[in-house]
Amino acid sequence: MQKGGKVLKPHGNLRLEEGDIIVIFAMAKDVPEVERLLQVSIDFF
Repeated sequence: MQKGGKVLKPHGNLRLEEGDIIVIFAMAKDVPEVERLLQVSIDFF
């Protein structure tokens, strides 16, 4: 994860914020599930 120009190892307290960059490595067969997990529903707001 890159936050404020620094590369950080994610941990339980780390929050994603606008402008943060994340990199996810996944097997091709798992990409749909990763996309599903990263979707935000209207309930989020």
